[in-house]
Amino acid sequence: MSLPASRSSPQAGFTLVEVLVAIALLATIGAIVFGSLVTTTRVVDAGREHAAREQTVRRILRIMADEVSISTRIQSFPWVGVNGTQESQPADTIAFLGISDGIGALAAKESELIRVVYTREGDRLIRFSRRNLYGLTDESLDQVELANRVKGFNVRYFDGQTRVWTDEWLTTSKLPKALLIEVTFQTPDADPWTVREWVTIGTSS
Repeated sequence: MSLPASRSSPQAGFTLVEVLVAIALLATIGAIVFGSLVTTTRVVDAGREHAAREQTVRRILRIMADEVSISTRIQSFPWVGVNGTQESQPADTIAFLGISDGIGALAAKESELIRVVYTREGDRLIRFSRRNLYGLTDESLDQVELANRVKGFNVRYFDGQTRVWTDEWLTTSKLPKALLIEVTFQTPDADPWTVREWVTIGTSS
């Protein structure tokens, strides 16, 4: 009596094709996860950079606001706000007398008046200050770059008597009651963004 033929058991393990498919799937998943991680990291870094830049700019505007708020005027050096443009973008200029020089390279004495000018040159926001008001040379002229990548510098002025906002201030008989300072920035591959600061001038008359 002959014994029945034994059935062969299936071979254990994975075939080469199955291993290659698994490796391809793992590589695809890894690429997706890595790409998502890189994108997230870039977004977070860009957000932090933007927040740090905006914080710096707001600090600069706060210093500007503090300086403008205690500005003064005399007949020889009137308080002036000129509306201007560069490349079809706002490039205003404001000029006034200050009693301190907290931004410039050299600090002025509290009793010394200085002529301060804020303006936009190209993509830079510039502050000029002259310690010697009646000097004939530029030795007493300081220049400080407050910010770069500036697309627009716009200032509006509020007349406390007529209660109207204007784009210029050329009246020598009084100071504006308040200012709205706007600085617009344009960084590569990003939409323009604007930082605003309201200023009340305490010595308005």
